[in-house]
Amino acid sequence: MNFYLDFDYTLFNTYEFRNELYKILESNNCNRDALKLTIEEGNHKLINIREKFKELSKRKNIPIENFIKPLEELYNNCEKYIYDDSIEFLKYLKQQNHKLYILTWGEKEYQKEKVKASKLEKYVDEVIYTEKLKYNLEIQYKEGIFIDDSVRDLKGLHAKKAKNVFRIKRVNGKNSHKELNIEEIKEFTSLKELKEYLIRIGIN
Repeated sequence: MNFYLDFDYTLFNTYEFRNELYKILESNNCNRDALKLTIEEGNHKLINIREKFKELSKRKNIPIENFIKPLEELYNNCEKYIYDDSIEFLKYLKQQNHKLYILTWGEKEYQKEKVKASKLEKYVDEVIYTEKLKYNLEIQYKEGIFIDDSVRDLKGLHAKKAKNVFRIKRVNGKNSHKELNIEEIKEFTSLKELKEYLIRIGIN
């Protein structure tokens, strides 16, 4: 079976990671709105944080090293932002001889930096980076099981007749407050909970 797993807020605690990005701002006497401003002036969604820090450095006349050095330190400690059940879940699926993909949407270079720093690549067969919507790719959706937190992507994947779609609603997840209201999509608060469900229904 082909499993496609989202990265941010599913395998990786992007909420805590973003809080560390905000601390970099604060250490340079910039508030959170300073980063939001640079994001809004860009293309709104496909954000490269390294480039945004460079833009902010120029605008505020702050040495770029003040942003990049702590960013590199953050990447060096990225493994601690992996959710506690992520590696166990990936190992379990691999033991069952499933093919595993991380399917992550966003600005490719920024996503590559995060995934590489997390060191999750070694647990999967491939990482698929996309700036297109996840449900508009050259994927055999009907043969895949998709695990995601994004209401937008879950709806799109369901419409593509994916074999199965599961929602992860983490504490502090970006989309956890949003209603999905698709009965066929089961919702879980953790990958541990999803693993128990997969065993129970015989997907192993």
